Amino acid sequence: MKKVRIDYFFELFEKSVIPKMFSRVECFEKEESIVNPDYKDDFDNASNTIYSVFFIPNYLKPIFGKDTFKIKKITQFFKGYAIFLEGFASANAYIKYRFRSNAKGIRRKINRLESCFNISYKTYYGEIKQEEYNFLMNTLEEMLVKRFEQRNDVSQSLLSWDHYKNIYFSLINEKRASMFVVYDSNKPIVVSLNHHFYKRLFSAISSYDIDYSKFSLGSLEIYKKLDWCITNDYKSYEMGMGDLTYKREWSNHIYNFEHQIMYPKNNSIATLYANLEYMKAFAKEMIFKIAYVRYKEYKTKRKKNDNTIDVKYEAFPIEKVHYSKEHRVVDFNNDDYIFLRNIVFDFLYSSIENVSDVKVLEVSEKKKTYIIAGKSKMQKVAFL
Repeated sequence: MKKVRIDYFFELFEKSVIPKMFSRVECFEKEESIVNPDYKDDFDNASNTIYSVFFIPNYLKPIFGKDTFKIKKITQFFKGYAIFLEGFASANAYIKYRFRSNAKGIRRKINRLESCFNISYKTYYGEIKQEEYNFLMNTLEEMLVKRFEQRNDVSQSLLSWDHYKNIYFSLINEKRASMFVVYDSNKPIVVSLNHHFYKRLFSAISSYDIDYSKFSLGSLEIYKKLDWCITNDYKSYEMGMGDLTYKREWSNHIYNFEHQIMYPKNNSIATLYANLEYMKAFAKEMIFKIAYVRYKEYKTKRKKNDNTIDVKYEAFPIEKVHYSKEHRVVDFNNDDYIFLRNIVFDFLYSSIENVSDVKVLEVSEKKKTYIIAGKSKMQKVAFL
């Protein structure tokens, strides 16, 4: 008896194909089913084959062409998170619905970022040059390294980085994937890789420059990509599995994945093997549940015991400008003073000054004391 294992979510969203044995995909939304152009009728006649198909989203169900298979179903432990876009004319309309009064806070942070920096947005979809692609992928890798070092965690994406770097160039140019970038002047501060499947976007790998964290770049990324999706008549924005706070907050469709064991009817040997496969899959889900709870407890404990030494400083209250012009101006983008960068950006956020109007003055090199001065406001910073 032959067994075929299929990661259904991966096939749909990362390979942009429907597995060949399914004639169509039945959609949860009010629309016609997606017909599989690669469907082959002889797959339904595979009387000696069991299909173990896992990570099936409940709104994109696979359908066999003929009624020749029985199906055993298992609800999987991990949940999926998606945003259905039907009925929303813009990202603004969605956040008003989803966040109500808190929607103003999201827009305020976006407006503040655009006030403080020279911000622009670009989606690469269907065309990207090799040199630009390499630069952006290297930038995303650096962002992921710094972000996960900050979190004291391991990035699964970085473990397979060479693979991702090799595949996305052609996927973007073939319109099977896209890259969304937020620029501060010519510097990328958000880079996001996304897959596309029949007017559905799957947000796969994203990161941002942690020095801009005060501006909630994660929310900005989702907001801008939602606007792109709605403008281009997309049906959903998929965030995949992983129980993270931002996914719960943004999603209007939280769903269970399903594992389906599909086996030929009237075949006693296939029935036996299918029952064994079902029991194995069921046991695996129980183990996932137990292991995940323990993993979460371990992560919480690890964070509490984290001995990472942060740079400590005292930031004095923001006040009107009144400094001596004798103080030396230093470049906070220079490697020697890069430790000041996120502090400067926090000042920009609080004072709503533009970065072009801000300079950093060194009050005392020995005591490591500085003044961040804008057009009308300033802040003294002393390192401990």
